[in-house]
Amino acid sequence: MKKLFFLLVITAFVLLNNTGCKQKSTNESDSTKVNITVDEFLANPENWANKEVVISGTVSHICKHSGKKLFLFGADPEKTLKINAGGDVSTFDLKYEGLDVEITGTVIEDEKIDANYLNEWEAEIKASLADKDQKVCNEENKAISGQNNIQTKDTTNAEVEDPYASVKNFRKKLDESGKAYISIWGISCKSIKEKTK
Repeated sequence: MKKLFFLLVITAFVLLNNTGCKQKSTNESDSTKVNITVDEFLANPENWANKEVVISGTVSHICKHSGKKLFLFGADPEKTLKINAGGDVSTFDLKYEGLDVEITGTVIEDEKIDANYLNEWEAEIKASLADKDQKVCNEENKAISGQNNIQTKDTTNAEVEDPYASVKNFRKKLDESGKAYISIWGISCKSIKEKTK
């Protein structure tokens, strides 16, 4: 009888201990998924590195050729976050463009911008400006060619836009960071759904 009682106590202890572990691991997985907005993410993207997040924002653009990239914005439509298709989402449906959505995914280091990257980018811009046959559109969506983009623009009312402005901006950020590269963060999408208001 004593052996049976002792065996029941040990069995109860093992069962209670396993139940406690299961609850703990469930709570841990719930706590790793964080609800954030695009603005919160963009303020400090490296804080979310390799974490699973649920992010809310408005879809500004979906790449129509592949459907594998979506751009999301928050309060400022000029500040966007790239979302890559992944998980159960092989491509993004164009129906989401312009809608408020909720995306679940993992934060990834999507790109690294270093001095070599910026040199190649600058060379591409230089080549495109030198190519007289390359078609570029002006504000009125009229096709104009490479260097003519700058030459034909009316500079009396508007300043000539610097085609290297983005490269210069990234060079400045790279110098200020003191690092070998700047990380561009994105999200690998596992699921997407329209937010209901």
